[in-house]
Amino acid sequence: MPSVGGGLYGNFIRWGLIPKDQANGGNLGVFKIGAIYDTRDNEPNPMTGSWTELQFLLVPDFLSNGYGYTRIAFTHRQYFTIIPKRINLAFRISYQAKLSGEMPFYILPFVYNTPPQLTQGGLGGARTVRGILRNRVVGEDFIYANAEVRWKVIRTVVLNQNFYIALSCFTDAGMVTGKYKLTKIIDPVLKVEADQWLGQGETEKLHLSYGAGIHFVFNDNFIVSGDYGLVADKRDGKKGTYVNMKFLF
Repeated sequence: MPSVGGGLYGNFIRWGLIPKDQANGGNLGVFKIGAIYDTRDNEPNPMTGSWTELQFLLVPDFLSNGYGYTRIAFTHRQYFTIIPKRINLAFRISYQAKLSGEMPFYILPFVYNTPPQLTQGGLGGARTVRGILRNRVVGEDFIYANAEVRWKVIRTVVLNQNFYIALSCFTDAGMVTGKYKLTKIIDPVLKVEADQWLGQGETEKLHLSYGAGIHFVFNDNFIVSGDYGLVADKRDGKKGTYVNMKFLF
């Protein structure tokens, strides 16, 4: 893509894709109301049960530099026992979408969750779609999902503490679901059509990754996890290695 003054970011501003009053970011004030239904048998690593959350978010324009909007965030987790005390299947799906108003471009990467994950970066990376570049999948409306099999390979006692090692394999996916209509853009400096460099006409599809992990757990609640993810499409990155103090979900 050609660049004249300000680089790629400058091009987007000049083409009107990023409004000038959003170019340097801004403030955001959010009112949230929601509900959670939780039947998990164990919070750190459930073998059975479910966890369902629904959030409604209101951003008044006077708290967001004149850009007000409403948004919904729905997340469901389900856990299945395959072999008691040994192998389980964990599944998560989340759909988040704008209901009304206008979202500033610098807010688009936000994924809304309740504690302990809270609001976080966009799709891709350690907490959403492992292996894919962080913030790789960005839009007003999106969906993502994770499926993971966890196998408690070794159970023992270390220093009078219950201890186990678990192995896991997973597949993650995410995609933008809301359509964005891109009108023809004529670069005022280059005097050429700019939309030819913006993927005009391409169809959004699932961004997939897969991988494996190892987890060291004391007393079923202190967890050190390592995950290694690979991507299905090289345009989404190459791979990612992540270390966290819990399972992904």
